[in-house]
Amino acid sequence: MRHGMPAADRDPISLRRAAGWSLVGGLCLAAAVAVLAVLTGSFDDTDWRVIASSLGFSVFSAAAAAGAAVRLRPAPWAGPLGGACIAASAAAYGLLLGGLWVATGADVLWRAFGVAALAALWTAHAALVLRARRPDDGVLVRRLATVSIVSLGVEAIAGELALLGLLDDVSSDAAARLLAALVVITVLSTSLPPVLRHLARRERAPAATPFPADRNRLAREVADAADRLDAMELPPAARAEVVRLRELARDAGA
Repeated sequence: MRHGMPAADRDPISLRRAAGWSLVGGLCLAAAVAVLAVLTGSFDDTDWRVIASSLGFSVFSAAAAAGAAVRLRPAPWAGPLGGACIAASAAAYGLLLGGLWVATGADVLWRAFGVAALAALWTAHAALVLRARRPDDGVLVRRLATVSIVSLGVEAIAGELALLGLLDDVSSDAAARLLAALVVITVLSTSLPPVLRHLARRERAPAATPFPADRNRLAREVADAADRLDAMELPPAARAEVVRLRELARDAGA
């Protein structure tokens, strides 16, 4: 890390690094337990619980890191959104551990975990989408970001209501079709903004300039052409242009 880097730039890097190592650690632990259980032939409930706990730690620590990172943005929505994401992620992981190790058969606990996990997923998604916004984003990119957040929010709320048993009167077939359509919209509206930003940067990028070697070669060719023209019988106006060509070649390094 460079010592001259401002603190505002160091914090997001540190958070991304911590989230990355948390993800790596959780996945490695889950894989190690799975490999050991397969090799020993003793894949029991404890192994499943350790694997689920490790994967849950990776997922929810990454979600909490997204919330912590967005809190650094100088926007009025950044603090509440980041705090909600961290709280939902911590609650989801705590409920997961409770359901896995304490009250394994408690239906209420697992429903509460589902509600908290969906809230963590939505807030982390919103944090990532909003952190990716740029000042030069066009209207289309900004609207797609809004659609992405809103559509996933509707899906998360529908899932939470279903877990709480508040969607029993809604036709399951119609609800399933609507949610499937919203999933497609979410994926599309989340995937398009990075592509559109890349295309916009390519359009705004200045035209490529010749390499120094190419400039020198072109300057020598212009100088040679000026020498050939200077040996000819030319009117005064044309001879003035030859002088101008010599000056241009000299400025270009010939």
